[in-house]
Amino acid sequence: MTDRPPTPAAVVVTCRGGAWLHRCVESLRRQSLPPARIVVAVSHAGPVDLPPARSDLTVVRRPRPSGFSPTANLGLQAVPAGPVLLLNDDTEAHPGFVAAMHRAHATHGAGIYQPRIVLAETASGDERVDNTGHRLFFDGFNLARERGRAVADSTPPPCGEVGAFSGAAVLLSAEVLAATGGFDADLDAFGEDLDLSLRARRRGFRIRFVDDARILHALGASYGRAGARKVFLVERNRTRAAVRSLPLGAVLTLPLWTTLRLAGLGAAAVFGRGIGSSAGVSGAAAAVAGGVAGLASVPGAWRKRAVDRTHWTLSDRDMWGHLVRHHARPHDLFP
Repeated sequence: MTDRPPTPAAVVVTCRGGAWLHRCVESLRRQSLPPARIVVAVSHAGPVDLPPARSDLTVVRRPRPSGFSPTANLGLQAVPAGPVLLLNDDTEAHPGFVAAMHRAHATHGAGIYQPRIVLAETASGDERVDNTGHRLFFDGFNLARERGRAVADSTPPPCGEVGAFSGAAVLLSAEVLAATGGFDADLDAFGEDLDLSLRARRRGFRIRFVDDARILHALGASYGRAGARKVFLVERNRTRAAVRSLPLGAVLTLPLWTTLRLAGLGAAAVFGRGIGSSAGVSGAAAAVAGGVAGLASVPGAWRKRAVDRTHWTLSDRDMWGHLVRHHARPHDLFP
């Protein structure tokens, strides 16, 4: 690159505020390379326990209760230009996190940058991975890469890229934000990172893994780890994202791919393994309801696809390559 990008700003999305938000903001202030500014985006106008005000901190609020997508967009809009580190409030950055993300961006240029996200607390007390990005299914469903693996055994993806980024912690370059317009506010919460990943990939941006960037994540502390409502939204929004950005062949065969995926997850759950093992009957019913809601939203997603298509730089064949390269592995289903 001929011009080094500016130091990124940080946007922290919060609903409850409190101790985790305080830790997140303080960890950003203690960085070897502090962010250019810190924006806390609050998902409602009610009282929230916020960190002490300083010149480096800006607080913006949604006028009414909102999910992650519209709240994150509000925070992104408060940063007029330049790259942005987007974080959940239940994260805590290691001292060299911002510097590592900035260095990767300066080296590779416009794109999306995914750090190694480590679980803040584990039952055994040892360090375990939350995710190192996401793998994909052919119906658009995304699954955390390396979740539960010992950090000492964690390895970067062979190609240096991931299928989709995690909304818990990510760097979005100014070019990505300008091209995509940020998150789709219609998704509200869950699946918004998948949708933006696929839309950005269609525009030719890569989703790179940053091996030396590390951040802790108290998984589920902000929006919950499980529950029927989350399952419903994940399935609904996954369908919307798939219709908007996946290859046409994948869109036309979505019911087939979804059936195969649910069968695989169900088989793993029978043996008490995988993400479906704790879903239960209510989770299964929510998945079906979410799929039905997703099908009902196909016309709207298709209209967005028609608008996006005029700006795509990756063909359907290229997107098939992305799906195949980053497809979920058997050990992702049977961890």
